[in-house]
Amino acid sequence: MADSPTHLEVPDDHRTPRWVKISAAVVVALAVVFVIVHLTGGGMVGHTP
Repeated sequence: MADSPTHLEVPDDHRTPRWVKISAAVVVALAVVFVIVHLTGGGMVGHTP
């Protein structure tokens, strides 16, 4: 019984690197800003026919 872990442990070599998390956060933030700008009618003004 002493060998059974009470929670799952993730080894250090299998964690997501910090730069991947930061890059993903930046991409998501830019996507949200892009959607908000287009929903408010402020985006791509010069591209309308």
